[in-house]
Amino acid sequence: MAWKILVVDDDAAVVRSIRRVLEADGYDVDAAESGEKGLRLACDSDYDLVLLDLRLGQMDGLEVLRLLREKKSQQLVIMITGFANVASAVEAMKRGAYDYIQKPFNIDELKLAVQKALQNLVLQKEVEELRLRQMEKNKFEKIIGNSQEIRKVLALVKTFASTDITVLIEGESGTGKELVAEYLHYLSSRFAQPFIALNCGAVAKNLLESELFGYEKGAFTGADRTGHVGFIERSDGGTLFLDEVAELSEEAQVKFLRVLEKGEFYRVGGTKLQQIDLRVIAASNTPLARAVEESRFRRDLFYRLNVAHIELPPLRERRGDIVPLAKFFVEQFSRKFGRRLCGFTEAAQAVLTAYSWPGNVRELRNVIERVALLCSNPVIDATDLCLPGSAEPEEAGLYINLRVDLNSTTNAIRDANQQLIGKIMEITNGNKARAARLLGIPRGTLRYHLARDRGSARRDDQPQLPFESVANSGQLA
Repeated sequence: MAWKILVVDDDAAVVRSIRRVLEADGYDVDAAESGEKGLRLACDSDYDLVLLDLRLGQMDGLEVLRLLREKKSQQLVIMITGFANVASAVEAMKRGAYDYIQKPFNIDELKLAVQKALQNLVLQKEVEELRLRQMEKNKFEKIIGNSQEIRKVLALVKTFASTDITVLIEGESGTGKELVAEYLHYLSSRFAQPFIALNCGAVAKNLLESELFGYEKGAFTGADRTGHVGFIERSDGGTLFLDEVAELSEEAQVKFLRVLEKGEFYRVGGTKLQQIDLRVIAASNTPLARAVEESRFRRDLFYRLNVAHIELPPLRERRGDIVPLAKFFVEQFSRKFGRRLCGFTEAAQAVLTAYSWPGNVRELRNVIERVALLCSNPVIDATDLCLPGSAEPEEAGLYINLRVDLNSTTNAIRDANQQLIGKIMEITNGNKARAARLLGIPRGTLRYHLARDRGSARRDDQPQLPFESVANSGQLA
């Protein structure tokens, strides 16, 4: 398949020349004579390369480049410029253009610039395929969400991934700090190397230092005879993620500061200086600055960790992501348990969105896992969720309109009851226990009237529905 190239230039002669040269080499070439048209074509179609002139009239090349990068951040662009505009072309490269060619250019210069750009694109695609395979191999769970809050987080992750800068991630427990750290690792140039995670709060204080730095044989009583490779060494070439970093002992903090500043450390009980090349991402479920103020964490280490900062919002602050996350977990656990769950009723979605989720995404995941295992219906209802304080919230704001044609009916109460039963059964997704509770009648009464509507009820026992009991009591005008 031929490479697709778009030429955006208001000089018809230049466009014809470029088109003739590139089509002769087998490229598929489109052209646009204005910035507005070029931007529209580039956004509506998938071009491998855009040749973009700097001077285009009302919308110049820099503006087109800016808008195009906003919509297609990975679009490959070569700027076309005159001699007097080289400085502008350099500015365009700072804004994301791959290269520039200068008018007047000869055929060989044009061909070489295009070949280099497309070769770079091939390498990018190969790297991306390797990255995706590595993520799939390590069963990386993608980050779900399209709220403004999570988009800001992902934008920061992509920015920080392009360098080896140390990152501090803060957020409540269960917000997905390790998932974000792992995503940052896979977007970085270290994606093919190890991602090693250590929860500092899950390791006994007296063992944390030896687990982090490793130890030499015989370093202490009970030490392994062959020594031990610590988490830092296992991360060599890759990324070390330290969760609950505030739990590091004061001595470990001093030693780890040297790792960040010099890229070197000593094993516990060792005298040989170890060199290390790694990227560090730290996380804390409480503000690390508070631990500094309380003298529980070294100020100098805090500054070394807090070079780049990501604050993860709690789930209650991005409610628009709750239902998409829940649906993702339903699909995941349906496969795991061999179930055929089809999603949630509107009432269940309302309950999910209204709940405060103090345990954040982790709590949501655990709730959906339990529901996926125990739910007897293909569609999950609000009563299946069993969330604290959510026994009846789905009923708030639900209204039923009954329409009885008084010109044709011979029994308005019966018709209203039939409609009421049908709508309640629809709302509860066929859950007879909940429908009976909403109607305020015994379940046996509901079963009788459902059977009567089907023509299969016995006539000797006719329990009443709400409208009938009201009419019989004389309260219905």
